[in-house]
Amino acid sequence: NDNVLNNAINGNWITTDTTFNQAYSERFNETYNYKVTLEPFQDIKIDITGNRSYVENLSEYFRADADGVFNFYTPTNGGNFSISHLMTATSFKDGDELFENLLANRQDIAMRLANENNTWIEMGSPMVYDSIGHGYYPYGYGANSQEVLIYSFLATYSGQGADDVELNMFRKFALPNWSVNFSGLTKIPALKKIFKTINITHSYKSTYSISSWATNLNYSENNPMLIYEGTNLRVPKYDMAQMVLSEQYAPLIGIKLAFNNNLSPSLDFKKSRTVTISFINNQLTESEGREIVIGCGYTFKDLGLTFSSGGNSTRTSNDLTMKLDIGFRKDKTTLRSIDENYSQISSGQNKLNIYLTADYDFSNRLGMQAFFRHDMTDPFIANSFKTSNTFAGVTMRFSLTQ
Repeated sequence: NDNVLNNAINGNWITTDTTFNQAYSERFNETYNYKVTLEPFQDIKIDITGNRSYVENLSEYFRADADGVFNFYTPTNGGNFSISHLMTATSFKDGDELFENLLANRQDIAMRLANENNTWIEMGSPMVYDSIGHGYYPYGYGANSQEVLIYSFLATYSGQGADDVELNMFRKFALPNWSVNFSGLTKIPALKKIFKTINITHSYKSTYSISSWATNLNYSENNPMLIYEGTNLRVPKYDMAQMVLSEQYAPLIGIKLAFNNNLSPSLDFKKSRTVTISFINNQLTESEGREIVIGCGYTFKDLGLTFSSGGNSTRTSNDLTMKLDIGFRKDKTTLRSIDENYSQISSGQNKLNIYLTADYDFSNRLGMQAFFRHDMTDPFIANSFKTSNTFAGVTMRFSLTQ
């Protein structure tokens, strides 16, 4: 009920003591999700999903004056936002090239924003030279303006042009993400003679999020060209610390095979990227990861083991399953200063992982696993050292349930 506070005041539910100074708050949460499952052909399944979450918190202080009339002070709105997104158009583009595109998009974005501000037009559409952007920008919409950077960021990493990107932070429609699974290749007679199963998978997920936003207390609806003192930058309606775009191909391509002779090789190629823009220091943080995992398993059917104790022998016959995974991963984090047009790798490494397991069940209740793991890392930066770790051991599992 939007009038709950007014009803409380009019109904004399709240004290008129002038020393009473309690904040009033409201919380609004709007969330929707969708999922569509498609099976255009037999043995191929496509799941399409999307989601959006918008949270807004209203807070304001109020108290009665000497005449018992309530006054309201410092109303603020804040919250968070996330929505499924698409970054596929830039997934495999060079990070340095994208950063240059972001810087180049600022002038066009600034002009679009200014032309939507009638007050700027009524002022005569003034332009000023911006030393950071090295060019002329609309008054109030400089190269390091929060609003200009927001939409330059979204346009660049979403693969949109500066003239096409939507000038709205809180998008309404959640863009689709998807996963694909195909298992129909064994319907081909020639392959069925060799393989039990062939599974091919692909998955994509991307998110656009604002972890925290709040209304700018300096913003004025009556003066949309209010400028920060000592600058040529317009006071934006919202304040926020950062904005994040992320995507994961998990996997980009995955292949799992099972031969008729119990051999089970697999291959997964995964890719991830997270780009964060900070409006506190106008800095971009780009984290990328790529991983290839090559696996192979083999099952020794009905492997018999004999145990002797006190002259008695016990024989068990179960499957021994062995699996080897070798993973190669590259992680890199790059810091990019927008104001200084400067990029530097801050962290990153190449990793090699070798993981070997052997599983055997002696009975329905007792099982054993022997394992070996070796991890090696080779960092990109000089102040980190190469590391190597090895783990090996045996675990026993005993179940008390039937």
